[in-house]
Amino acid sequence: MDKTPKVQWQPIVELVVVLLTILGSTIPLYLHTDSKLEHALTGIREEMRDFHGRLCAIEERQRK
Repeated sequence: MDKTPKVQWQPIVELVVVLLTILGSTIPLYLHTDSKLEHALTGIREEMRDFHGRLCAIEERQRK
């Protein structure tokens, strides 16, 4: 008789399916959120530049 233990494939296959499901849903969500975050940060930078420009204009008018 063969004394080597048999490999149980069902738990391994189930684990691979679960991992692929988790990665398949997490990675696209991360990429989508990352692109939204980058767009939001660009908007914040533009708002800061605009505010700084208006603030400088106000200070120039007050100096005159």
